[in-house]
Amino acid sequence: MDAIQIDGVKKSYSKDAVVLDSVNLHVGGGELFFLLGSSGCGKTTLLRTIAGLEEPDAGTIYFGDRDVTQVPTHKREAAMVFQSYALWPHMSVGENVAFGLEERGVDGDELVDRTLEALKGVHLDGYEDRRVDSLSGGQQQRVALARALVVRPKCLLLDEPLSNLDAQLRLEMRTEIRRIVKEFGLTAIYVTHDQEEALSVADKIGIMRDGHIAQVGTPEEVYRAPRSKHVAQFMGEVNFLSGKVDWIVRDDAGGYVVRVVSRAGEIFQGFVTEPGWKPDVGDFVAIAIRPEALRFDDSGDVINQIHGQVVERVYQGATIQYLVQSDDGLYLQVSELNPRLLREPNERIALTARQQDVVMLKP
Repeated sequence: MDAIQIDGVKKSYSKDAVVLDSVNLHVGGGELFFLLGSSGCGKTTLLRTIAGLEEPDAGTIYFGDRDVTQVPTHKREAAMVFQSYALWPHMSVGENVAFGLEERGVDGDELVDRTLEALKGVHLDGYEDRRVDSLSGGQQQRVALARALVVRPKCLLLDEPLSNLDAQLRLEMRTEIRRIVKEFGLTAIYVTHDQEEALSVADKIGIMRDGHIAQVGTPEEVYRAPRSKHVAQFMGEVNFLSGKVDWIVRDDAGGYVVRVVSRAGEIFQGFVTEPGWKPDVGDFVAIAIRPEALRFDDSGDVINQIHGQVVERVYQGATIQYLVQSDDGLYLQVSELNPRLLREPNERIALTARQQDVVMLKP
């Protein structure tokens, strides 16, 4: 299983259109790595550059110890699955899957055996003679995966492969893609804008913004310890408050715990997640708290407590979503699991959060 190493890759389409801005990235061998970012951030261009479909202006790309920066696409031992599937409707399933092998000069029994092996790997045994246009969307996606796997790549590159499927099929195919990557021993890079998809399937996630990597980490790290307001907002709902640093201390792990006083005089205590950044006493910081980290608590604990009133609620069975207006005028989202007591609009409430659920970020 080859790791993928990207060192200082740049790509511009014009002087004013920098798409990749000195990107550095390491994807470990056998990892299922997700690249996330909003439209235009450069994630698809980076994927195409890794595949050899785009030539970088500068930088180096390694598959394992091999420099593939100038190696043609078909010799990189990488296969790409496109958003549109790119299947040929006039060919059978088997012909579509075998096409890449034929291009590489494979024929005879080996061609047949490897085609059937790839179809079996995506649970499409017995479909080789069917027409592609007779298949469902999920089945067509499996054919596209089989066509990529049949050439026995070391790296699998996927460009929003599930975006054309309905919600239920996307759920099924997420698990299927992870199974295939692990079963075939592949290193995979998967481009998407779907945060839920990445959080539920990825080994590692990289968030892209304006042509560079903003943060890399496990799904838990990126969600629970975002290193910027942008990452925090991109990875799901988050509440932002503001306050002035009152004191700061080192924690046992070598990071910083910060106490902040808000405009309303409330005291918040949380941890700094951005490496190399330490706010000073008197600085203003952004306080980030996820909706599910807030809980109703009127015990009187003065740390991380917010007072306000319920504005509205949305009951969703397993969860209930509240909109709360704090005493300093901010609107906060609160998510409560398995609610027993429903709070009423205009009801006065107090909310608290644990220190490990409070993140201090640059404003």
